Amino acid sequence: MRRSECLQPVCVALIAAAALALLGACSSVAPVRTAPQRMQAIEANKQAAALFERADYGGAVAKYREALMLERAIENEDGIAIDLINLSIAYQRLGNRDAAHAALREILESPFLRFPVQRIAEAAFRSAVLLLEAEDVAAASGALARARAACVEPGCALTGHLLNVQAQIFLLGKDFAGARALAEQALGINRQRGETAEQANSLRLMGAALLELDQKDAAQRAVIESLAIDKGLSQPVKILRDLRLLGRIAAAREAKEEARGYHERALAVARATGDREATADLERLVRDRP
Repeated sequence: MRRSECLQPVCVALIAAAALALLGACSSVAPVRTAPQRMQAIEANKQAAALFERADYGGAVAKYREALMLERAIENEDGIAIDLINLSIAYQRLGNRDAAHAALREILESPFLRFPVQRIAEAAFRSAVLLLEAEDVAAASGALARARAACVEPGCALTGHLLNVQAQIFLLGKDFAGARALAEQALGINRQRGETAEQANSLRLMGAALLELDQKDAAQRAVIESLAIDKGLSQPVKILRDLRLLGRIAAAREAKEEARGYHERALAVARATGDREATADLERLVRDRP
């Protein structure tokens, strides 16, 4: 598996809670209301998330940028960081890696704003994912180290995600036993936390590592489970990765018809999602198979 994982937008609260201050038996103040800009930013984020779920990544970018401008107007650092991270994810889905990196650099390199440490960790994690997509292992390792340093909260929500990234780094470095062990550890954490999408990422990484370790049956079981999760979550990009990996596993098992079936299914998904690179690769693979 070469491409990075974990492409879901950061969740944003739908509405801020109002606070009521009582100053004594005979006096009180009106509820503190959410600023209009915040309400507008929250609404723009909801619309962006809906567009992202429909795979309208261009529309999502426009709405996330709208929310970002509203957050900038009131210097809400947490909201700014969330919007920049979501922009990065949407830009990545559009194939615009430069814009995706630039959005994260605003968080990681800002000399002026003080972003919450949780957002620093998320931005560094996203940076590692992007760098792994380009197979820049050294830079990805540096970004991962920064994410770990910022992931200081007890039971940090990113722990399973970071283990998956490290497992992918090990895969690229051909430490297949290390990759399998890390992915298995990540799977346990992600299951405990109910991180369903991340469980599929762990299983896919395990499958890729197990294939390289010549444990083909175990590899197939892991990826079939990953595929079931991704289909349940309607994740076409990840379904494509699962099917391609299952095709590789079947080919390694010399199950030619099974491999062809997985590649044909992957080709249909690639065409449906408009992934021209994957479509071209799979068309060659299907054409050249005996």
